[in-house]
Amino acid sequence: MKTTNTNVSRHIYSDGAAPNNQNGCKHGGLGVVVLNEQGEVIETYKARVEPVEGKSTTTNVRCEMNAFIKALEMAEPEDVIHTDNDMVAKGYNEWLEGWKLKGWKTASKKPVANQDLWQRIDKLKQEKPNVVVKWVRGHSGIYGNELADSLATEAAA
Repeated sequence: MKTTNTNVSRHIYSDGAAPNNQNGCKHGGLGVVVLNEQGEVIETYKARVEPVEGKSTTTNVRCEMNAFIKALEMAEPEDVIHTDNDMVAKGYNEWLEGWKLKGWKTASKKPVANQDLWQRIDKLKQEKPNVVVKWVRGHSGIYGNELADSLATEAAA
């Protein structure tokens, strides 16, 4: 993968995995891959995702969000983060400001789900305003996404 935008230094791919998500995932995993301008892997990260305190299971959404948070932490100005979770991409790019203005409520006046993670994402977005977030189709042969997925799956095992 080669980028033509000279302002972009790196492409970061994040993914989460929650085995047995439908029946209660005891722990999940996250994977992050950093590629340079030539598409070469320059850094990887994987970690286990444990349930929130007081809960016995975690969800795929929380694993995806934790992976995205790690990607934001690793990001440098002008990096592009790719996530295969549409909700994470839209939350970051479209919904975050509105939620904050409404006191962390959705358009239907319900509390934003996973607010603790969204607030961490918001803080990182304020610290790194030039990071770009893009959605990519998962499991479609995109090298960075496939690698992040395998790291997340390994971490969840």
